[in-house]
Amino acid sequence: VIDPNDMLYKGPDIELQLKRIGEAGARIPEVAALAEEKKWSQVQGIITGPLGTLLQTMNSIASAAGTKEAAAAAKIVKQDLNDINAASQRKDSALCIKAAGKAAADLEKFVKIAFK
Repeated sequence: VIDPNDMLYKGPDIELQLKRIGEAGARIPEVAALAEEKKWSQVQGIITGPLGTLLQTMNSIASAAGTKEAAAAAKIVKQDLNDINAASQRKDSALCIKAAGKAAADLEKFVKIAFK
């Protein structure tokens, strides 16, 4: 039997993942503000940077949680981020702001499901 304390990889670090989600989640309201100002390249930068990392983190957490609910909640947030991206490519401020609001709410739901 292997002592868990002797293992190099002990699974995902919950504290680190929560920190990553918090940092990325804090950037979502920025998307709405930038869309209002029509700063589309900056919106794209947030989508591909911090929010791209968010997707990887959520997939890792959903996998570790091992529940269909967590995977489904992650998928919803991913769709929200795709909606932000599509709206920004069309330079549609109203749609981008709406999608950002939905993404923030759905991310909160994901956290509650994944870490219950």
